[in-house]
Amino acid sequence: MTLFKQIIIVLSIFQTLIFGAVMWFNFSSSNEYVTEQAYTDALHTANSLGLSISSVASLEDVSMAETMINSVFDSGYYEKILLEDMEKNVLVSKEQSVIVADVPAWFVDYINVNVPVASSQIMLGWTPYGMLHVKLNSGHAYRQLWTIFKDVLAVFVGVSLLGVVCLHFILRLILQPLTRVKEQAEAILENDFIFQKNIPFTQELKNVVFAMNSMVRKVKEIFEKEAEAVKRYHELLYYDAITHLYNRRYLTLKLNEYLSSESKEAQGALILISLNDYEGMKAHLGYAQSEACIKAIAEAIQTITEAYKASVCAKLNETDFAILVPLSSLELPLPLCEEIATAIKAVMQQGYGLDEKEYFTTIGYAHYTQKIEPKELFSKADFALSASKAKGAFSIHHFEETNGEVPLILGKEAWLHELKAAMESKRFKLAHQEVVRLDNVEDIFHSELFVRLEDQHQHIHHAGYFMPMVMDVKLGAQLDHYVIERSLELLEEKRFTCKALCINLGKDIFLQSNEWTWLENAVMKFKKVGMSKLYFEIACGMDVPIELLVKFSKYIRSFGYGLGMDNVVVTKEGLEAIAQINPAYIKIHASYMIDLFGESGLETPHRSLGIIADSMDIKIIATNVETLEQKEKLEKIGIHYIQGSLIAEPKMIG
Repeated sequence: MTLFKQIIIVLSIFQTLIFGAVMWFNFSSSNEYVTEQAYTDALHTANSLGLSISSVASLEDVSMAETMINSVFDSGYYEKILLEDMEKNVLVSKEQSVIVADVPAWFVDYINVNVPVASSQIMLGWTPYGMLHVKLNSGHAYRQLWTIFKDVLAVFVGVSLLGVVCLHFILRLILQPLTRVKEQAEAILENDFIFQKNIPFTQELKNVVFAMNSMVRKVKEIFEKEAEAVKRYHELLYYDAITHLYNRRYLTLKLNEYLSSESKEAQGALILISLNDYEGMKAHLGYAQSEACIKAIAEAIQTITEAYKASVCAKLNETDFAILVPLSSLELPLPLCEEIATAIKAVMQQGYGLDEKEYFTTIGYAHYTQKIEPKELFSKADFALSASKAKGAFSIHHFEETNGEVPLILGKEAWLHELKAAMESKRFKLAHQEVVRLDNVEDIFHSELFVRLEDQHQHIHHAGYFMPMVMDVKLGAQLDHYVIERSLELLEEKRFTCKALCINLGKDIFLQSNEWTWLENAVMKFKKVGMSKLYFEIACGMDVPIELLVKFSKYIRSFGYGLGMDNVVVTKEGLEAIAQINPAYIKIHASYMIDLFGESGLETPHRSLGIIADSMDIKIIATNVETLEQKEKLEKIGIHYIQGSLIAEPKMIG
């Protein structure tokens, strides 16, 4: 129960007791007053009637006295009039039963009104004649008390209600700072640091607000400091100091990640760019100008490749650059290579006046798919680069497969037909792989779903084979629909059971407004089938407005579900996305995590990321764990959850 409700209840009870006591004393006083008034009226009647009777009374005849008593009694205001002689013999007696009109029976039953009997002595001259006893009708007293009771009760109820309403608004005003303190605490969990500017006038609440503002300021400073520490360490480890491109170390990590990916990054091209005579350039331009020329070349490459999402530009050494660019099976990197060659040529000739016959670059590239090993890919790209150097200045060469390794390339229309047909015939199959605790593989965090394509020859293909084309032909949202609906079917049919389910989502389902409504309805369907834990997973750096992801994250949290982020890289953008979305967990490639946090032996970056994750209650999961050596290193780092082929390969469902 909230503090506001407790205070309202206590003060309401206190107010009710006070007003109830006042009402009771008031009513008791009224009762006494009515009783005294009734006695006074009866006494006046007894005295006046006694005087009248004494003037006409006779010891032998009481008829005149009886007539006078009847005339008074017939008015109906009296319950009893009794005339007795001095020996207490009844001379005249008049009584009537009490009938109380317009007064509830319960009031008469519970309220005791004792109307006293007034008496008056009647004298015949100096001789006592008798005693006259008069009792007023108690019904009039009940009616009068009932009217007073209603008036007092109305005032009591009105004042009580007004008091409660005033109390409600006064407490709201007084306790409003506590509501803002609650909002501050909840905002911290969302990594939103709010400072209260309206300071309350109540001293105790003022102290609470000051303390809360101070805590929020410190938490914000700690978070920003640790985030900056991780970001700086990442830059020192993976960025080239001169060009600010990535270095060979980072390129290798991303290549390993892409080759093991279940997304569209699983195929593409590795492009190598080499400058022919850097030493001669330095001698010709000087060290400062030659370094500026390299920077300009790097900027030109980076500007051109910005249009290719998830591409990685790296500087391998003084003279060589590399570009890792994911591409669909229909795209060729040749136009990209030509654009880069043209841009570099313009920088060298127009910007620095270099002779293209003496100073130039050459480009070689090779395609990659999930099947290839990183060393093999680099060997092919190096071979293509060597062939390009043999051709001459600004030439481009492609490594062509000669042993039939490249699969048959379908046209765009053929791919579209094949993908739609696979959905209709349910040839898209689902597989699952568990995320488990590192120290107890039986403790499953969630089961992640993967999509597999069964072709016409019943061969099963991983997502890296078809996902680039799914995105190219704009079927991303439709495939997400398929996966969600198919998983609901399997859960309802009990063909697949798990305690916690994880479903990957692409950007299309967020960017289309009608798909957003469909996705919200799907979340409710999972709740209806009894799925207690459900996670939707998105790729870090997905090209979706952050506001949509924050909104969706809050929406599914209202159901007790969570949003996860995959392929997290500890960059400024990655940390900002984590801070705003506040996911339930983040997944980081095991090789990248070990390289960043384990191999260097430095505690700072790991501690900083741990502080950030713990402060936001975010679990860190290492993916693509393939060897015991990796597992042992992750355990030393302090990672608690892992996923990968070391535990189990993805298993087909159904």
